[in-house]
Amino acid sequence: MVAQIESILQKIGAVLLAIVATFSSLLGLGSGGIPEEAATEDTLCYTIAVLSDTHIDNAAAAAMLDAGLHDISADYLDVDAVLFLGDCTDNGNVENWETFTNSVTKYCTVQNKIVILGNHDTWTSYDTPHDYDEALANYLTYSNAIMGTDHTAPYFTCEFSGYSFIVLASEDTSVSATVSDEQLNWADEQLAAAAAKSKGKPIFVLMHQPLNYTHAVGDNKDNNGFSDNETSKKLQAIMDKYENVYYLSGHQHYGLNDGSSAYNYPYGFTTVEHVSENITSVNLPSFIYPSMIYGGDPLAGDGLIINIYADRVEFLGRNFIVQGWLDFTATVPLKNTAD
Repeated sequence: MVAQIESILQKIGAVLLAIVATFSSLLGLGSGGIPEEAATEDTLCYTIAVLSDTHIDNAAAAAMLDAGLHDISADYLDVDAVLFLGDCTDNGNVENWETFTNSVTKYCTVQNKIVILGNHDTWTSYDTPHDYDEALANYLTYSNAIMGTDHTAPYFTCEFSGYSFIVLASEDTSVSATVSDEQLNWADEQLAAAAAKSKGKPIFVLMHQPLNYTHAVGDNKDNNGFSDNETSKKLQAIMDKYENVYYLSGHQHYGLNDGSSAYNYPYGFTTVEHVSENITSVNLPSFIYPSMIYGGDPLAGDGLIINIYADRVEFLGRNFIVQGWLDFTATVPLKNTAD
């Protein structure tokens, strides 16, 4: 019954969003390009579109993703890479992945894409126990097809135009993240390699779940972070050895928040959080579910555009379905260690 109600609500939402998108287009609200207040004469080096928690499991959800990918692929945004930060599917079964893959391959014309594993992607049904090996095989099959890769594990690296992306993943079916020491050691090696050749450039670490004690996550009592605090602390300590590290996550379904909203208290949530001198953590809203109860947008379709300049990284909130900018911007200076 719950699943039927959710399906009906998603269908209603898709119709409403289509109406909103139509009127937005007629009124010129989806006029692409970066917002005027963020425009500068500096040379823009690279642009990334980031989505999280698309939770694709039916045609209505797929239609919403199709609309968002149409915006991302438009010439006016000039996107160089697209990141999908996990929970791409609602259950990691073949049917869900087929629907997600069909949408991405048909409507996303951006060549460089990264698809990471979320907790929903480690399930193959709503029933428990879940089969991680089966779900992982499905993820690898379809994510490799989308990315044009041949990865054999859910953690891997990509490099686009000299920018390093280090992808991490949970290693079981729990809602929170479980990461082995083997994966942590691997991450340290990859960060060291990226830092050696990417001086002065941002290094992106992608993981579905946020670190504990960031973005209103405490000691994981609500299953929003890592399954144990020690693992989260170890990963944070590893990243803190290197400059210009940007940790991108989703999972929580919180709205874009710069800390000024009343919803920042008592949750203590901000979208872009300075964890340390070297680490900036960024938590994405859910693309498929509206997040207004956490100070976000009353419509689904939210994500971020990341613009990289020589001296800074800019984060711009955008609703990719309505094709309009949101009232959210953040800028983080880069440490220039190129010399």
